[in-house]
Amino acid sequence: MKIRCASCALAFLLLTNIVEAAPLVSYFPSKDLGLFLADKFDLASIRSSFGPRRSPALRTFADFGMTPSKATENALVFETPGNWLYELKIVDRKDVNGDGIEDLEVCFVDQALNGGTYNTSKGLLLTRYSADGYAVALNFSLNDGICHEYAR
Repeated sequence: MKIRCASCALAFLLLTNIVEAAPLVSYFPSKDLGLFLADKFDLASIRSSFGPRRSPALRTFADFGMTPSKATENALVFETPGNWLYELKIVDRKDVNGDGIEDLEVCFVDQALNGGTYNTSKGLLLTRYSADGYAVALNFSLNDGICHEYAR
């Protein structure tokens, strides 16, 4: 009987908003997210065409000396005609994995434009655990439709 009463009390508190969820923590900026990811997205946390030429000192797009051809609140694009296309399209911002820290659902496109056949797109879950850390991709299953417009 005590368990039932405790359950009823908890349900009452939740329904009346007396018990509130912990606030969501975010280490992503509210503005200029595309430019932020150019400097802080850790390419070592994903498989990509950067792999063969990446070293411990080369972790981000900025480390490679790359300048975005487009950076908005929802996208970061590096396109060099006749060479390569990299795009991070931010689909959503929320706590996807329930750890209380804001995540980014992102579609990552990595495509050769130099006549090569390398062409991939993948939904990624990015998070950042501290104000001075990198944004890293987590091994977390996202909705298969996250990159639907790039599906081949």
